[in-house]
Amino acid sequence: MGIHISKCQIKPETLAYWRNPTKEEIKFGYGAIHYRDFDFESCFNDNGFQKVKVRASDDGLIYYSCNDEYFTTSTAKLEKIEVN
Repeated sequence: MGIHISKCQIKPETLAYWRNPTKEEIKFGYGAIHYRDFDFESCFNDNGFQKVKVRASDDGLIYYSCNDEYFTTSTAKLEKIEVN
């Protein structure tokens, strides 16, 4: 379970997430880990907890929170994140 929004004293504009490269990206030489920033408010669920494993609404790829260990994020519930 991620951080609760009430525990954030300083609220940044975005939170960083990462993902593994797709097979196509590896094929074309872009095999590094990819990072992406999401809007701060959209990174929290209805209960106020941070979404640690999300599927982006625009590209359909799965991203993991940079604030948590991979073991924690890989076993977390997959949630959707809306991208404007």
